Amino acid sequence: MKKNKRHQTNLISIVIILVTIALLVLLTICLYKQASLAVRFDAVTNWLSKLENAVVDLDTHIEILVCLFALYIAKCQLPIPMGVLCVIAGMVFSLPNAMIINIVFLSFFFIVKYIEGTWIGGGWAMMILNIRKIRFLKQWVMFKGTGNPYILVVSRLVPSIPLGMISKLYGSMHYDFIYYLVLSIAGFIPRMYIYTRIGSVLYNPFSKEFIILVMIIVAFTGITSLFFNIFAGIRARQMTQTLLIYSQKQKYKVVL
Repeated sequence: MKKNKRHQTNLISIVIILVTIALLVLLTICLYKQASLAVRFDAVTNWLSKLENAVVDLDTHIEILVCLFALYIAKCQLPIPMGVLCVIAGMVFSLPNAMIINIVFLSFFFIVKYIEGTWIGGGWAMMILNIRKIRFLKQWVMFKGTGNPYILVVSRLVPSIPLGMISKLYGSMHYDFIYYLVLSIAGFIPRMYIYTRIGSVLYNPFSKEFIILVMIIVAFTGITSLFFNIFAGIRARQMTQTLLIYSQKQKYKVVL
């Protein structure tokens, strides 16, 4: 069983590495051929440029702001990627304004999911933590039942961890609300900046800045997923070994 878990961890790690390297190589080629790509897709670039000018000339930014907030409300119950919402704000508003808007709306999302957690519990996150094979994660995340602040920050940094699921989990543990909100925003800001910056340069997807930003996201996602997989595999093997030792002690225990 121990060998099977090790092989499974190694296989997942190899897949993550291969996919990350393949995407980075592809993006590197695009970066090297950036000038030729811009010329080849000149029609697309011109159309996006006209779209950017049309958005800039809009006098209905308030209506767009309301629509964006509506998307954040929908995000509370629908699996809309948070990165997409940040990109939309970056497309419409200037970078400083888009960052402020995203921080305010993201705070709203975190508050809603926290309140849901206090009412209906940890949901899928708690169900996953209660799985016997990964029970070690529950002790690590819950941190004496009050919630681990380091896990909260890291969960906001890692793109593969759902934001709402972690928010409900910390709400179910009645983690300090102000501390929760500050740590959540602080942990997500690096990703938010990159997503919002992508939105501001999305009208020119063949620019060096756009390609480099995408490379950063791919590399960061791959590296964090790899470390998380390796750590989970190590802790799972340690837990299995501990259970085996305990079972052996119980087997040879003398009952008086």
